[in-house]
Amino acid sequence: MPDFSVAIAGAGLAGLALAHYLHRHGVDVTVYERDADLTSREPGYRLHINSTGTSVLSAVLEPRLRDLFLATAGIPRQAILHFDEHLDPGPARDISGSVGIAAGGGLPEHLVADRSTLRRILITGLEGRVRFGTRVTGYRHDQAGRVAVRPGDGATADVLVAADGVHSAVRRQLLPRAQVVDLGARHIAAKVPLDDSTRARIPRELYSTFTLISDAHHDMVTFGPLERSDPASPLIAERDEAFRHEAASDFALVIFSAVADRMPPDAELSAASGRELRTLALDRVCDWHPAVVELIGLWDLDTVQPLVLRSSLPIPAWPPGNVTVMGDAVHAMSPALGIGANTALRDALTLGTELVAAAEDRKPLITAISDYEAAMRDYGFAAVRDSAAMGRRVIGHRPLPG
Repeated sequence: MPDFSVAIAGAGLAGLALAHYLHRHGVDVTVYERDADLTSREPGYRLHINSTGTSVLSAVLEPRLRDLFLATAGIPRQAILHFDEHLDPGPARDISGSVGIAAGGGLPEHLVADRSTLRRILITGLEGRVRFGTRVTGYRHDQAGRVAVRPGDGATADVLVAADGVHSAVRRQLLPRAQVVDLGARHIAAKVPLDDSTRARIPRELYSTFTLISDAHHDMVTFGPLERSDPASPLIAERDEAFRHEAASDFALVIFSAVADRMPPDAELSAASGRELRTLALDRVCDWHPAVVELIGLWDLDTVQPLVLRSSLPIPAWPPGNVTVMGDAVHAMSPALGIGANTALRDALTLGTELVAAAEDRKPLITAISDYEAAMRDYGFAAVRDSAAMGRRVIGHRPLPG
């Protein structure tokens, strides 16, 4: 298909992974991102990359970038640990058998990664392909059936992909009956820098892939460390100063969470300062084990942010066309299983493979998109349901309606 082009709304992990894959295979791709640049908004902190994610990154990244990613990631112990509020241990959950597509390309099956660092890696080579400061508010089709992306700069594409998150404007237009529901739980998340001082104050038994500390009310503190596997890598030394600084910084993601009924109203949470949010969390854990109180006290106040847990509702199949959806735009999910980012990355490779086949005239475009959407609905909505079930049990949030 000559002059085949793809427009992507959103430069999150899934959008950039798809763009990177398409660009490597010679497809004309443009990414539209509402933020002014990669660093203008905190994109999230630490995430768990399971066998699905490592397989995708092995296929998407060329060898040097794959090695760079490994150097900046952490290799955790293969378990999720549980404690009560007094740090009495419960049963650990082994994650070595987590469901996913097979790992490959030399990456370990499980990694922990800095979302910001991974975005910096994925945008490498795409710098001229990402239009920052451009919000996609919808789309229309021209007389030839191509997609015109708003705001109208005259550009059209053969395909528009919505990778613009849970509040996707493209999804609202394409799938107006799709729903996103409030799961009735709230997080207050922050980074804790890991240096000699803070490490001396955090019990080593808490270090694992992820550690959950909770009481009978589902109030919970979670601790997820990220210790870079090779900060002295020459691949890191080649990068710019901002990248080198970030890649040399170990940190932990520490979250206080509770069901919504036990938290202040959302407007109050969103208006609160980092210090006020930390005080709220400290008040709630004041009679917990002193080491847990210490974790909250170590929060970097500049990184504290409140989060509302939301989930998409699975929906029936829709007629395929040249506008499609991926990631949180279609299957946002509870964080309870830690598979949301991995599922979005799977979308990127699944859709990318189909679009390359269409670009090379090995498959009709609508057939390629239909095949992607059928596969995505299967594994994506299964992940939504599984994550909601785990979240109801562990986090105490609401079940999915119906």
